[in-house]
Amino acid sequence: MVTLPLSEAQDRFLDIVDQAAAGEQITLADHGVPRAMLVPVPEDPRPSGFTADEVWDIFLHHQMDPGAWDAIRCPGDTIGEDGLG
Repeated sequence: MVTLPLSEAQDRFLDIVDQAAAGEQITLADHGVPRAMLVPVPEDPRPSGFTADEVWDIFLHHQMDPGAWDAIRCPGDTIGEDGLG
């Protein structure tokens, strides 16, 4: 585990994200006080693609059925909640 000051983390943000994605746990500190931690995401729960039927439905109707949205949405996603797609 690595601890970095926020000022250094700000300057190297993309590198630090890459380190965390590679498995490193990185603590961000403000004047020596831990404030946040970057950790790797265990795995992306969303499917990597659509079935042919889902693609065809999107193409024909310019929208997905609710089951397809449920299959790709993660907690916190807001796409489609307003009914506009």
